[in-house]
Amino acid sequence: MLSKYLGCYDQWKKIIQRYQLKWSYKDNTKVFNDIIANNGNSYNSMVEWLKNTYSKLSKHYGNILLYNTLTGLRPDEACKSIILFQKEIDNNLRKDLMVLEHFKYPDIFLRRTKKAYISVITDSILELAKQCSNCGYNALRLAVKRKGLEMSMAFCRKIFATCLRNNGIGQEVIDLSLNSRKAILHCLFSLLY
Repeated sequence: MLSKYLGCYDQWKKIIQRYQLKWSYKDNTKVFNDIIANNGNSYNSMVEWLKNTYSKLSKHYGNILLYNTLTGLRPDEACKSIILFQKEIDNNLRKDLMVLEHFKYPDIFLRRTKKAYISVITDSILELAKQCSNCGYNALRLAVKRKGLEMSMAFCRKIFATCLRNNGIGQEVIDLSLNSRKAILHCLFSLLY
């Protein structure tokens, strides 16, 4: 509605069409309550969950959580990314840009509404991925449950986005830019190590 008020609605419609922008419509009251009440999922409590869970899991499983946090992928995508990385590193990694090219696997990473084209990485993240268990999301979930812990792997992606946002990076850039992710990875490493 702002675009109509400002007189640039036609321009806005062209941008939506050109970049195929879409929105999901959630219950606005629930979203508002989640923001205000935070339902115990504050940034600090999410980081605390990650540290606690990591400390109680074997390194092979715990490293998956760290990898997920440092790449910002969805939980299932992170597990599949590790499996692909370990099987096909030469086809998956573009060393000159230090990015994992997920777009080469459209069946896994390019779904209708959720797409992950690339993940920006560092040498440290590469080493971390090599030390991860080569398992799917369900195996990791069961390993966490066996330790009597709550599985909240979605926190990893939220920690990633919140850390970027807290360091002055806009939501649009967080979703799209590869340079912003690379610049902030050290912030995430300092939180977790």
